[in-house]
Amino acid sequence: MPGWLKQLRLLSAPPRFRGRAFSSSPWALGKLPTKDESVVLGAVSYDPAISTIWEKMKAYLISAGCPFDFVLFTNYERQVAALMAGHVDIAWNGPVAHVLAQQQAGPENLISLGMRDVDCDFVSVCVARKDSSVSSVSELSGKVVATGAHDSPQAHLVPLYWLGELGVKPAEVKSFDLDLGKHGDTAIGEVKAMEALLEGQADAGLLSKMMWDRAVEGQLPSIDKAQLEKNLQVLPEAPPLFDHCQFDVLASNPAWKRESFVDAIFKMDIQNPAHQEVMRLEGIQQKWMPPRQEGYAVVSKSLAAVSKRHFSTSTGSTGRTSGSHSHRQRSSLGHLPRSHRAWNGVRNFSSKPTVGVVGAGVAGLQTIRSLRAKGFDVKVFEQDARVGGVWRENYVNFGVQVPKQLYEFLDFPFNLPWGQYPTGPETQQYIEDYVDHFQLRDAIETGTQVESVSPKDSRWVIKTQSDGSSKEETFDYCVIATGLYSKTKLFMPEIPNKEKFQGKVLHSTNFQDVSLAEGKRVVVVGNGKSAVDCAVEASKAPGAKVTLVSRKAHWPTPRKIADLIPFQYVFLSRLGQALVTGHRGALPGAPAHMSWWHTLGWPVMAGAFTVVEMLFALQFRNMSGSTSPLFKCDVVSDFYGHAQVLDYSFRDLVSKGQIDWVMASPESYTSNGLKLATGETLEADLMVFATGFQKDYSYFPADLQSKLGVESDGLYLWRHTLHPQVPGLAFVGSELATISNISSYGLQSAWLGKVWAGDIPLPSSEEMTKEIQQMRDWKRSWMPDTASRASLVLLHQTHFHDILLKDMKIHHLRKMPNVLAEAFMPYQPQDYSGIVGA
Repeated sequence: MPGWLKQLRLLSAPPRFRGRAFSSSPWALGKLPTKDESVVLGAVSYDPAISTIWEKMKAYLISAGCPFDFVLFTNYERQVAALMAGHVDIAWNGPVAHVLAQQQAGPENLISLGMRDVDCDFVSVCVARKDSSVSSVSELSGKVVATGAHDSPQAHLVPLYWLGELGVKPAEVKSFDLDLGKHGDTAIGEVKAMEALLEGQADAGLLSKMMWDRAVEGQLPSIDKAQLEKNLQVLPEAPPLFDHCQFDVLASNPAWKRESFVDAIFKMDIQNPAHQEVMRLEGIQQKWMPPRQEGYAVVSKSLAAVSKRHFSTSTGSTGRTSGSHSHRQRSSLGHLPRSHRAWNGVRNFSSKPTVGVVGAGVAGLQTIRSLRAKGFDVKVFEQDARVGGVWRENYVNFGVQVPKQLYEFLDFPFNLPWGQYPTGPETQQYIEDYVDHFQLRDAIETGTQVESVSPKDSRWVIKTQSDGSSKEETFDYCVIATGLYSKTKLFMPEIPNKEKFQGKVLHSTNFQDVSLAEGKRVVVVGNGKSAVDCAVEASKAPGAKVTLVSRKAHWPTPRKIADLIPFQYVFLSRLGQALVTGHRGALPGAPAHMSWWHTLGWPVMAGAFTVVEMLFALQFRNMSGSTSPLFKCDVVSDFYGHAQVLDYSFRDLVSKGQIDWVMASPESYTSNGLKLATGETLEADLMVFATGFQKDYSYFPADLQSKLGVESDGLYLWRHTLHPQVPGLAFVGSELATISNISSYGLQSAWLGKVWAGDIPLPSSEEMTKEIQQMRDWKRSWMPDTASRASLVLLHQTHFHDILLKDMKIHHLRKMPNVLAEAFMPYQPQDYSGIVGA
């Protein structure tokens, strides 16, 4: 027996039902039933099928030992009044009726018995006409909004409360008040609201996701599916989730009644053919669920806020203005009792909003946790057989280039000694442990290649291939979490005469065994950390002669500055943010005083960073010559194009002559090597190109690629996550590069969950576009022109994290009240624990 049911049985002392003898039916001709011999349930007859459903439930309950009968009501107010008066034992209450019952009885005097699985986390949506210039709920102020009946929690009460909390004030709210008293169960008002939207009578509408989905699928005769797709769109933000129907009973009701009822319904099994029909009629997907109360808080708040709303409101079904919103609500909703017209319709509540995620690396995994916590149903597609992204496999002896305390999930410590630089296999195991700890595997479909991602009917169709077969699945939202360094599209420079070369050519990703270099003349081509790592590893092979070819000298960052201070203390503390900002400017969106500091402090900072450059050159014993970047490029700017944190292995091997380092551009292959632009020819048996990866957007259709507007330096997005013109699509970890990527992706996913849950109001598309342009102009004013420039935040990461936290209304000064720590200690993932999954 569930623990919650055992607690339920302790709430009152009347005799238990166990041991009582019941007849197969409590009915007999001419015999009037008494209150003590049967369990009577009240239900609202919002559809003719309700009588059929409860007749079948009655037959089952009696067979299960519960002497059951039911009565039907025309409205919820009458049903709640009957429950309060003791005329029924149990009320099958909708969310508004449940809150009204709690208000009438007092929370301590009302006991909830259970609910259907489909009643958990009910979803509403906000849709707008495409020609209304509304792309965000923040733009609904001054607009006309259509809703369902004014007593509908999903299509009026909760969504309007949500708009009010966001400070959004429509000029007029058109509520279609059909079948009042049914609390929106009929959904006829929602159909009329959609008709009004299509006819141009309103700019936007507030609807249940269930009715929107039915309209999109062509199940509503009066709604033209093609016109819906052509003229309407779902906005990216959505009202908060809430719970729907629940069985309620007064605490004073005999305990045997609720016990016999609960025992019977929780014995029902969807796999049992004898139970399946009636459970399906009830709309149950899998099972009855234990009761819970937290899902009704927003319904309670929306009812309490009714009298505070002052929208200009009209009754859409008649077109007659009905005065203030608050007056009309007080005269009907919640008044016990009250009768209303009968109804004819169907109720089949929608499940949670669905999200399809591409990629199960560190970004995709954190996206599962963040979106699940906000009530979304998440499914992740991963092309490889295991999770982990680039950490599954890479070049030999690859690993994290920052200390482990900078590469941790926000609330899952890396079980390695402090200061250690984890290897690739250690990192992969850490990721696997994270998946198991937070039970994420059920959301991940591995070995599945995503072939296309396409918008359709305000949703997203993801086409995948697995084991030679293709399938399509439709989701409400889509997240691209393929990472910055996806191995899907390796970049290999086009160099003439490749067919002449008689040796072996590899991308660095495929240089996974040192023995490949044994006894070989190895040429490694590249400028970054992977090129340095491959050269170092190749030099360990017996008999290998290794040459690194780089086009241009770049600044490495030492693990410890001056061999004393870990680099993160200088660059990832707030002091470090101030130094970088003073030198290269404030990240757009950072506090205004940082921009003033740059204006005043850049001359001083320029001199200070020249000293830093000399120190770095000294540490790497590279003060002059073609390989030295000293006085050739700015250390901060160069970091944004070619970031690499190195130990001294490469430095020492070059000094010992075990690696040759040549600064030149490859010109062409020869039969036995590589000709350089300087005219020099390098002999080679093996060439390793550590030249990175290319971003690939080919899974999007051409029109969507055009709308996204990918440029030569990357894809510019608002908060590095959203595109103003493409609602319902987000990028997590794909268009954002920081020093501690793993923590940034965690915050990014948490932020996205709050946006899509409606907790964070978005600015207008025009404002978002303006902010994106500011970011683009700022980056192009000083960062090197690289294909990834749009994604770069790097040394400005603390200010970027501050922006996300402020959006989420989370205190961003995470180390306070310790002022010294806040100023001088580096920000690390552990500083942001408790945010992902909250």
